[in-house]
Amino acid sequence: MDQWKELLADVDDDYLIGISNKGILKRAYKDKEEIAAVINNMDEEASVKVGDETVSVRFPLGESKCTCPSRSICRHVVQAILVLKESCCKGDSAENAAAGSNASDTDSGAAAGNNGAENGTAQDAAAGNNGAENGTAQGAAAGNNGAENGTAAESTPEVKNSTAGGAAKAGQGAGAKVRREIEQFPLAQLKKVLGSRQLQILHNQYLSGVKPEIQYSSIVTVKLPEQGMVVKLLSPLEYSSCTCHKKEMCIHKASAILWCQLEAGAVKTEDLALEAADTPAFQMDKAEEAVGQMKAFLEELFCTGLSRTSPDVLDYLERLAIISHNGGLAKFEGYFRALSDSYDGYFRRNAQFRTENLMEQITRLYQRVRLLEKAVQSGDNKEVLKHAGEFRADYIPVGNLELIGIAMEKFRTQTGYEGETIYFLEENTAQWYTYTNARPIFYENGRNRKYMEKSQAPWGVNIAIADLAKVRLHLTGAKCDARRRLSSSQETKGEIKGEQGLERADIENWYYDDFEKLFRERIDPPRKEWLYGQEEQQKGVELVFVQPAYCVKAEFSQTGQQLSMPLFDKSGREIVIELAYSKEESSSIRYLERISEKAPSCFLGKIYLRDGRIRMYPVSVWKKFED
Repeated sequence: MDQWKELLADVDDDYLIGISNKGILKRAYKDKEEIAAVINNMDEEASVKVGDETVSVRFPLGESKCTCPSRSICRHVVQAILVLKESCCKGDSAENAAAGSNASDTDSGAAAGNNGAENGTAQDAAAGNNGAENGTAQGAAAGNNGAENGTAAESTPEVKNSTAGGAAKAGQGAGAKVRREIEQFPLAQLKKVLGSRQLQILHNQYLSGVKPEIQYSSIVTVKLPEQGMVVKLLSPLEYSSCTCHKKEMCIHKASAILWCQLEAGAVKTEDLALEAADTPAFQMDKAEEAVGQMKAFLEELFCTGLSRTSPDVLDYLERLAIISHNGGLAKFEGYFRALSDSYDGYFRRNAQFRTENLMEQITRLYQRVRLLEKAVQSGDNKEVLKHAGEFRADYIPVGNLELIGIAMEKFRTQTGYEGETIYFLEENTAQWYTYTNARPIFYENGRNRKYMEKSQAPWGVNIAIADLAKVRLHLTGAKCDARRRLSSSQETKGEIKGEQGLERADIENWYYDDFEKLFRERIDPPRKEWLYGQEEQQKGVELVFVQPAYCVKAEFSQTGQQLSMPLFDKSGREIVIELAYSKEESSSIRYLERISEKAPSCFLGKIYLRDGRIRMYPVSVWKKFED
């Protein structure tokens, strides 16, 4: 008896709903008043006769069996559990009744613990009033299993959030147990169920503030975001239920456990990001062959020297770019196209060409090839990915976004792409998002860029791409990659909320008039800085708004074909705007040359550290924001 009393102490209506459902519990309560149930024994396995059926109650309760045809937890099993718990609690009810025998029978305000009230009106009694025998217990909550002759209208599962002392105490015990099991569930086992993609989705949702509704009682109920599934986690976790009706550990149950772990701090976001990283498998033989050809060709370039290099080198570099593509080496395809562009500048006597820059570019590329060769020889797939890169980003759902269009940047890369990038700030999270409209130009002589800018915006928004930087936008069902680059998926729907109307409060986290603070918060000097060129240092750098106290008039170097413009804060600290000449940037250069030295504008751009100085690539210019 004592063993079963201890085992059933934490079992309440929520738990019984978890192992069956609300309808079965409701039917069990009804049958309990109409169908006789007899306890045959209460050994390690209790046997209860319920009508014509025999129920074997075992622990965990999900293992209980019934002689009826049902394969799941039926009404007979639930009734048997209720009868067992009532039987175990009778002793407590008798003791409590004796303790309360001296209490006033007419005290309608008696506390919930007055379980000895027999003939009084206990309308205010809480759910712990298990000893009520003849009184009216209409106010009793679901824990009032001891009511024998009274009105138990409210003792059905519909009663929620009651102040029931006894039921709450039992729920706390069961709830603490299931929470311990949730927190101790191995992350590696969850990853086996979810897979890398589902982990990435969950990670992105967490970072974007899209979280489930979680309710704690004797069980943990989780309503998952975006999926519409409801998971009930109970102890032991193997007997948890999901609205997808799968008995085994499904992705919804695994997601619910992981959400609870994140909320409890049992799993850190950095651990989740690490587990979510999906590493594609490389064909090491192809990669090794490609590395060999790259290394041999670069060594030949070193031996030949620039003055004796034939224009045929452009064809060889294109061939190596194709070999890199076929070998899955995304970064190296870009590196060889960029090197081809530099050699093309040399043969065409381009004013921007510098021999020292070309030699530095070849040296960096050779060192990268050596690092890739070492990774391939070690057979470390993750290390190869680190150096090789990926061709296509994996776009993951991030829920709904409230975006403020900030600016549009035109680009033409050395790796053979051109297009436009639109920058957005998300209102709720204050994070940068981008949408890029790009196309390859490897084998083209160029096309009218204005046509690209005037093409239709994505997400069903009826404006031109360039106009996205002028509005506030609500995205439903947005998708982005790890760098928050938005997908143009047809599943994502956009709605214009109004004009941009950018204010200082919108950009507070990205606005700097103190350059020391900017350096401290935003500058991260690259490790092995010599491996990175200026263009690569700017990649992936988040934008900042910089408001200088004053500036020096912009100067354009005819020899270097580059504009340079120093900005200073109130303490005299410096940031240098640098902008190399190109056909696309010519109008921006002319605009910057006209900016007043004493009353400079607010600059939006990408900052990076090179040669010990903070430099900025300007994206846009704004009027000064009021404090």
